Amino acid sequence: MQVIGWMIFSFKIPSEPSSIRVRVWRNLKTMGVHYLQQSVCIFPTNEELIKKVKKLQLHIQENGGETSLLEIDKLSSSSENEVIQSLNQERIEEYKEFLKESEKFLMEIEEETKEENFSFGEIEENEAALERLQKWLLKIQKRDFFQCELQQQAVTRIEECNSALDKFMEKVYMFEGLRNKE
Repeated sequence: MQVIGWMIFSFKIPSEPSSIRVRVWRNLKTMGVHYLQQSVCIFPTNEELIKKVKKLQLHIQENGGETSLLEIDKLSSSSENEVIQSLNQERIEEYKEFLKESEKFLMEIEEETKEENFSFGEIEENEAALERLQKWLLKIQKRDFFQCELQQQAVTRIEECNSALDKFMEKVYMFEGLRNKE
């Protein structure tokens, strides 16, 4: 699995205020970079990521920090494999958490169906939960640079969630219709 190139981002941030350090860490984690060591990250060359990192660089510099953004044409095969494996492992952990939460969603729909809790309020609650899951999955996929092994399972799961909610909505619709005829 050959990558076109890599970017290494290193930074030094004043210890106070700690909110800047936290913001930088959160932004980098959201982007899906891999920390090689404290304050040194690596990510595959990607124009969108480079723009985000440059914006973050400016923020760090405006707050008294120092940054370097290095473009690396090639890593050794073993290093590249290690970095890809680490990036994939980080995504696997995220997908596992997503799969766990999406399973809770399916169990909630199943429980509401068993209890015949067919109300419009339940539809809205479940729609909101599904929307949160969908947005979360998109975020994970965006930083899944190498399509790790759990990606397809997560995509299949979100389809199951969509289907379960559709079936639940049909039951609510039928129940409401029957109730209105009484």
